[in-house]
Amino acid sequence: MIRPRRSLLFMPGSNARALEKARLLHADGLILDLEDAVAPDAKELARNQVAAAIAARGFGKREVLVRINSL
Repeated sequence: MIRPRRSLLFMPGSNARALEKARLLHADGLILDLEDAVAPDAKELARNQVAAAIAARGFGKREVLVRINSL
């Protein structure tokens, strides 16, 4: 099924404030970014924060995607 989307919002996984704010923003989907938006020395922190944000839920019915680095 194709789902029309007006907006997809990229949020850096290393920014806890942005992840919290994402719960209130009016976007059709959220992309929690662990790749380019995150400095190399902040990757581990970002992974932990994104995992915690997803586990806590609270994003409503919006689509939540996680953008990861290549293996």
